[in-house]
Amino acid sequence: SSSDSALLFKLPPEVLTMIFDQAPQVDKIMFAMTCKSLLATSRLCGLSVPLRESHMATWNRPDSSRFVASCSCLSMGDLLRRFRPRDARGRPSRAWSWCLDCCRYLPARRGWWERRMRRDHTTISQDYMPNREPSIDWFSRGLKQQCPICYLEDVQ
Repeated sequence: SSSDSALLFKLPPEVLTMIFDQAPQVDKIMFAMTCKSLLATSRLCGLSVPLRESHMATWNRPDSSRFVASCSCLSMGDLLRRFRPRDARGRPSRAWSWCLDCCRYLPARRGWWERRMRRDHTTISQDYMPNREPSIDWFSRGLKQQCPICYLEDVQ
């Protein structure tokens, strides 16, 4: 196979673990995600992936994760930016935007958010409905890194 011919795979596991030890956290994760062989080697190094719940806004966490300790490191944001969804040509997709509070990629299309808001309108206080359209506009154009639901939860 092509992986057998790569010089990197001819290195002994001790050297690969030294490479992992010298790399920053996010680079370690990206390195481990390149193939199964490096993922197996990363397990020797005690690699840990940041918990999504510890990087989410406290008010936005699921009930099962309310008491997970918060983390203010930048690893999750950096990791998500590197794993940005791509289009068919391999370019970063404009159809998805990253929500800072949810710590996930969500559709950026205005129509998707309008349908979702109509469906979920009962969870949003009527006092904040005027903010609905601007929040959809800001997120769909990439002006805000808060999805409309997180934005409306934040202003409540």
